[in-house]
Amino acid sequence: MRDRGLQRYAPLAGVVFVLLIILAAIIGGESPDTDDSRREVVEFWIDNDTAQVWSSVIATWSTIFFLWFAASLRSALREREDGSPRLSTLSFAGAIIAAGGLLGLASFAFAAADVADDVPGGVTQTLSVLSSDFFFPIAAGYALFLLAAGILSVRAAALPAWLGWSAIVLGVLCVTPVGFFALLVGLIWVVVVSVLLYRREPGAADRPARVEPSAPAPV
Repeated sequence: MRDRGLQRYAPLAGVVFVLLIILAAIIGGESPDTDDSRREVVEFWIDNDTAQVWSSVIATWSTIFFLWFAASLRSALREREDGSPRLSTLSFAGAIIAAGGLLGLASFAFAAADVADDVPGGVTQTLSVLSSDFFFPIAAGYALFLLAAGILSVRAAALPAWLGWSAIVLGVLCVTPVGFFALLVGLIWVVVVSVLLYRREPGAADRPARVEPSAPAPV
């Protein structure tokens, strides 16, 4: 049997991604509301600068593991896609967009915490608002990531049908007023798919089907 080494564990990057996101949220806590006064916002970022910096760093690491998982999912999807790898490529492209949005959120939060006591309060307030509401790149990227994976799963059984349909529903809901909750449920979807891909027999998808030898033709 071919030795895949650490490649076998690559799908579990999705589990690590979710754990890191949860950890970043716990450390960061609840950020100021967009309608809080400038004084309240500045005081928050000054008083919680260390926690926010660490939360941003952990969130940044989570995007690395998310893209690692997305690459593993793309490989699994591609094995079941006939012809041009359009849907598997779109799913991975969506993951890249979502990761960019998450990096944007982390960067704004890091900047707000890092310079809160060095810049005018209006700058900190602006960074604070961006760190809370820079949502659409994440929503649109995650929607594309889920929709493409879901459609391919339903069409070609790349994943179980219930995972495919749930991905389609969540993908649609990501860009709606309930998008935040769809993203939260999407984290559960990532964990389930991550474990499912890990438990698959290594190399099973890329081995050719066994062909029974045909009987010799009569003379």
